[in-house]
Amino acid sequence: KHRKEVLVHSGFGEDCSVIDFGETVAVLSTDPITGADKHSGHLAVFVSCNDIAACGAKPLGILITLLLPVGSDESTLKDVMKGVHTAANEIGIEVLGGHSEVTHAVTKPIVSATALGIANKGEYITSSGARPGHDVIVTKALGLEGTAILASDFEKHLINNISKSTIEKAQNFIQNISVIQDGLIAAKAGVSAMHDITEGGFLGAAYEVAKASGVGIEIIEDQLPILPETFQICEFLEINPLGLISSGSMLICAPDGKKVVQALKEKNIPASIVGKVIPQGKYLISSDKKIPIIPPERDELISAIEKIKNA
Repeated sequence: KHRKEVLVHSGFGEDCSVIDFGETVAVLSTDPITGADKHSGHLAVFVSCNDIAACGAKPLGILITLLLPVGSDESTLKDVMKGVHTAANEIGIEVLGGHSEVTHAVTKPIVSATALGIANKGEYITSSGARPGHDVIVTKALGLEGTAILASDFEKHLINNISKSTIEKAQNFIQNISVIQDGLIAAKAGVSAMHDITEGGFLGAAYEVAKASGVGIEIIEDQLPILPETFQICEFLEINPLGLISSGSMLICAPDGKKVVQALKEKNIPASIVGKVIPQGKYLISSDKKIPIIPPERDELISAIEKIKNA
């Protein structure tokens, strides 16, 4: 059943629901953290609040569901909730409640967060508003979250082939996974669609926005921002950084990309125009070759974790 109060219903590429509350709307999103061990509480808060910001809404609060495996001790609970607390304070939101339990159903801590945000009616953004001719923008750099998780959880596996300084820089990417300001600033500058780049990486996000909007998309690979640390770790693990979970980077479509990039850079948020929305077809332009963009079957982080555990 579709209720009249729901303005944005569940749909492909839409991470949030939008509910009418008169002059304002409530924006809701939920996400689990399943690929990370360290920083899972911190990530849970930011990943869900990033979705809220991708709608141009301001995060207000969060609910946490925490499932711990049998045999967990209080230090594990404390580490997760300390991450939640620190992240919530940094954003300025309240932990509204949630649930926690110890269960045989999981073999590692699983954190799921549901975030709530607020926006003025008529000012929220969706993933489905991109139109042909609009610019495609990416903020910061791709692969920040995935790189941080790999460097933090699998340092011992990387250390013999990648320098300690590179690993430490990659671990610190965890401090840059918020796109809340990216979303709020871009929304005011005039955008048609936004989508934070999470599971499936950039390729997944580009495909989802194009499909949700009923348009095509053309991306210039050489213009995509990837930091040396991400490139080095991905090369060693033989994974594609364009398919790596990328919280910390927002995909934005806008009729005037230069205006949005300028607004972001004025607030010290790096941003690049990386392509165009086109009438149909989804392509990555690489060395003058047109490669169809196919949504990844799974995130490259999962592939990397399997390779490491089977090594």
